[in-house]
Amino acid sequence: MECLNATYIISSVNTSILQLLDNVSYDLIANDTEGAERENCKDFTFSHPMSNPVILWISLVLYGIVFLVGFIGNSLVIYVVLRYSKMQTVTNFYILNLAIADVTFLAGLPFLMFTMYYKSWRFGYEMCKIYMTSTSVNQYTSSMLLTILSADRYLAVCHPIAATNLRTPNISKVVALTGWMVSALLILPIFMYANTVPSPRGLNCNIVWPEFYYGLPIFTIYSFFAAFAVPTSLIMVFYCMVVQKLKTVGPRQKSEEKKKSHRRVTRLVLTVVTVYVLCWLPYWIIQMQIFIFAPGPGLGHVLTNLSVLSGILTYCNSALNPVMYAFLSDNFKKSFMKACVCAQRSEVNKILQAEQSQLSRKRSEKLSRARSLNASTRRDVLMINEKTPNDVSNTGTSTGTMTTYIPLDNGETK
Repeated sequence: MECLNATYIISSVNTSILQLLDNVSYDLIANDTEGAERENCKDFTFSHPMSNPVILWISLVLYGIVFLVGFIGNSLVIYVVLRYSKMQTVTNFYILNLAIADVTFLAGLPFLMFTMYYKSWRFGYEMCKIYMTSTSVNQYTSSMLLTILSADRYLAVCHPIAATNLRTPNISKVVALTGWMVSALLILPIFMYANTVPSPRGLNCNIVWPEFYYGLPIFTIYSFFAAFAVPTSLIMVFYCMVVQKLKTVGPRQKSEEKKKSHRRVTRLVLTVVTVYVLCWLPYWIIQMQIFIFAPGPGLGHVLTNLSVLSGILTYCNSALNPVMYAFLSDNFKKSFMKACVCAQRSEVNKILQAEQSQLSRKRSEKLSRARSLNASTRRDVLMINEKTPNDVSNTGTSTGTMTTYIPLDNGETK
């Protein structure tokens, strides 16, 4: 007889490595005896990947770098698209939404890092739901937006006449909003079943499915197809048609400059999509391996450590997008440089204003002291002038404006 107590609760859709860390230990209890009663059951538990301090601190440093690079880079993308009218194209509007999704996704990293360090969730039930829901929404939205970007490239290159009516700012806003809403609907199960779970280390933030043995594998497959397989397949179809069209377009059909512009934008979007697939494919392979094929303890331990690495890759994808924009798009590169120069000028202006203010204060103080000294000097002079008329010398000579009288021998006065 076998007794199996599985406490392996994990969300396969949530992109955060938090679920992989919180649930890598599970109990596989095998009964070595025969009979109706449980006797001599042996417990088997995976070791927590973060129990090694070296791995823990390396992971924290890597996550910190990814957070800083990704958060600053995507915030800069949002700023330049909103700030400069030249950047407000249909394609860049979708990139703007992708940057918003990446920033929101990366905003969960501090919670993850804190939980990795303390090995428990310390932010309560409400924050657990918010964290799970937001990271899942942004995972789905990223794949949706990349599919939309690929479809937008297909329209622009393969159907340029129809694109003039379909690729407008208003339609792009409706399409992007639809992508966000569809993503929110697809992750409703995450919102419903996200919960805090007691563990020996405290509380875990996780997805608690009502039927573990059936709900989890089914939702894993559903998530794989909805968030990765179907969007990736559509992207491949769109780009196959785009590449074929770019190869067959003759020189008379479009100007050389127009074709170069199409190729540049297509190369940018294709690179972003390729990096997305490379960063997310290992994650989904490991998820499917763990939850569908149920590996044994030996392979499970290896997959647990690999799952940590795959989780880092998913966050790296969000940090790499702004870097790719800077290297592959001249417009983004110039806008980034312009924003940085403006920031430097603003900082220099603040320093100059502070120095000017300090100089003005010093000049004001000097002028005030000079005025005070002049006023004091004038008072002294007035006092001297008031005393001088009464101070006539015995020789008959007086100072100031008084007339000097000198007696003559004949009695006349000169």
